[in-house]
Amino acid sequence: MKLDDPQAPFELMANLGHALASPQRLRLLHLLCQCDRIVEDLAEAMNQPLANVSHHLQQLHKVHLVENRRIGRHIAYGLADESVKEFWMRYRDYSVTRLVELQQLFASLTAQRTQRGGTISREALCDLIQRDAVVLIDVRPREEYDADHLPGAISIPLTELLQRMSELPSDKIVVLYCRGPYCLLGDKAQEQLAARAIRALRLSEGVKDWAAAGLPHMASPNHEPLLHPKTS
Repeated sequence: MKLDDPQAPFELMANLGHALASPQRLRLLHLLCQCDRIVEDLAEAMNQPLANVSHHLQQLHKVHLVENRRIGRHIAYGLADESVKEFWMRYRDYSVTRLVELQQLFASLTAQRTQRGGTISREALCDLIQRDAVVLIDVRPREEYDADHLPGAISIPLTELLQRMSELPSDKIVVLYCRGPYCLLGDKAQEQLAARAIRALRLSEGVKDWAAAGLPHMASPNHEPLLHPKTS
C-alpha cells in the first residue's frame, strides 16, 4: 500500500465495515458482550454450524474486535476490550435512529410484550426494587448471569423456567430480563408464564444497558472470564 495513495486509509477502514457487514457477526458481538464463550457454545447459541461460526469469529479477529485463546481442546473468544462493547451498543442504538424497519420491529416486539403481560421501564423497576416488591428473573444462560447481572436478580435460565416455576413468589411482581431490546429469551419466558396464567413484566433493557446508564450491576463471586483483560 502506497503512503501517498489518498485512497489507502479508506481502504483500511473498509476492512472494519466488511467485518460488520454480516448479521451473524453482529449477533456474535451481541453475544460476546454478555460474556466470553468457547466456539462450540457460540455455535449452539447461534444454531449455526461450528465451521460457519468459527469463520465469522476469525473475520472479527482480523479487525481486532475480538480476541481468542486456547483452553484445552477448545478455543474461547471474547471482546478485545471494553471499547468494543461501547462501540457495539452505540452502533445498535444509532441503527434505530436511521432504520425505520428496526423502529417498526421494536414497536411490534413491544406490542407483543404488552399483550402477554406488560413491559416495565428502568425507573419503575428501580422503584419496585427499593420497595422490595419485585422478583427479578434473569433468563439468560447461567454463564452470562455469572459474568454480570442486575442486583438481586435470580438466575432461572429459560431452559429451566418451567421446572422452577414454584420459586416465583405469589406476593411480588415478576419481572424478566435477558440480553436487551431485541433478545427473544425474555419474550419466550413471558409467553411460557402467560400460558400458565402467571403475569410477568418484561424489561427491554439488558445488563449492559443498565450498566451504561450508571446503575449498579454485579458479577457472581469467583467468576473468572475465559479471556483476561490485557494489562499494560
